[in-house]
Amino acid sequence: MQKKLGDLLDLAPEKPREEPWSSVPDGGIIWVRRTTAAELPELYELTQREVAGALAPYDVLVKMMHNNADTFWSVYRASDNTRADTKLIGYYALIHLNQAGLEQLEAGTFDGTDPDMRLTVPSQTRPQAIYVWVTIVKRVARVATWLLANALGAETYGGVPIFATAGTMGGLNIIKGYGFSGAGSEAGLGKLYRLDRPAPGAVNTSNAA
Repeated sequence: MQKKLGDLLDLAPEKPREEPWSSVPDGGIIWVRRTTAAELPELYELTQREVAGALAPYDVLVKMMHNNADTFWSVYRASDNTRADTKLIGYYALIHLNQAGLEQLEAGTFDGTDPDMRLTVPSQTRPQAIYVWVTIVKRVARVATWLLANALGAETYGGVPIFATAGTMGGLNIIKGYGFSGAGSEAGLGKLYRLDRPAPGAVNTSNAA
């Protein structure tokens, strides 16, 4: 299992996979797939329980999903491949930025609570940067992130720089563990972190899962 988030995505298959899954050490399986509109209320409730601080209004989530289908990715768990006892255990939310969005992010003027849609790209469009908006995945984060990389695919997302901020020390440790470094002169909670990536021509397109 690759440690750095960039490695995970750049070593993912060229083409995205539908609902990639994996067994987990403590039993059962997990899988990742695009969140549906019907699931958004449950994700929002989960966010209210797990995330401290200001949250984006629910209608902003709906707007982001309609703009780019790769914004939300749900993580599920079940006892076995029958998936008879499927349970939502977390999700990822990504903002896919255009050049103007990248510039605002680097300048510290990007509004992550109510993002300006003019700063994002629509579905099936290669972004200039990915901003990790929300991550709620406990205990199986590394496996789930590898599955997310397989679901996204290297064709569109290989080589794209990734940005993130952390509101807790646990989140900050995860960010650093994935290979992020401070994007500005200061580092710490609430600060922007960046993960630079190889150029697209250098992306490894191995199909290993």
